Amino acid sequence: MAKIFLVDTENVNIRALKGANYLNENDLIILFTTNKTIVHNFHENLIKTIETKATIKNIHIESGGKNCLDFQLVSCLGLVIGTNNKKNMEYYIISRDKGYLHSINFLYEQTQCSINLIPNIKSLFDKNYDDTLAIMENMDDEITQCLKELGYTNKTITKALIAIDSSKTEKDLEVNFFLQFGWNNKIYNICKPIIFKYNILNIA
Repeated sequence: MAKIFLVDTENVNIRALKGANYLNENDLIILFTTNKTIVHNFHENLIKTIETKATIKNIHIESGGKNCLDFQLVSCLGLVIGTNNKKNMEYYIISRDKGYLHSINFLYEQTQCSINLIPNIKSLFDKNYDDTLAIMENMDDEITQCLKELGYTNKTITKALIAIDSSKTEKDLEVNFFLQFGWNNKIYNICKPIIFKYNILNIA
């Protein structure tokens, strides 16, 4: 059964797309991005690291006030359902915002389509993954806080998180930090103890 994912990038980060490698060429991921989320959580370099057969599409939302992205995401979901004649289709909103449940319930009552709110893709295939994701997010927060306290810019912090998110082994970590920072291993040496404390390379 084909799947369509609509991603609220204001409420999740790039790790919400973990599990995209389980998808096939019939599936679609739609990212709803803003100027802020493109710079940080869904930077182009992060998107390139995603291994998937699914199509990834980006819809950029111009700033239009509070909940602007939410409204446009739900509108797009209704449009996609209305123009899709396939009954064997599953729809997912990827977000931690429970406010979507009202719209999901309404659309289900009108269409009887399968629509679900999930925090990430991998949770569909690994029921324990949400706990793992929480550990990863705690690590990101600690690294971000540590680098900010040392005076590093948001750009530097984003580059460090890109290197970490792209790594599955310690060797990957070394290579990815080199790609981001060259021979300067100062940031790597700051982040490494935090990464190893969370044992992130074993659970990614």
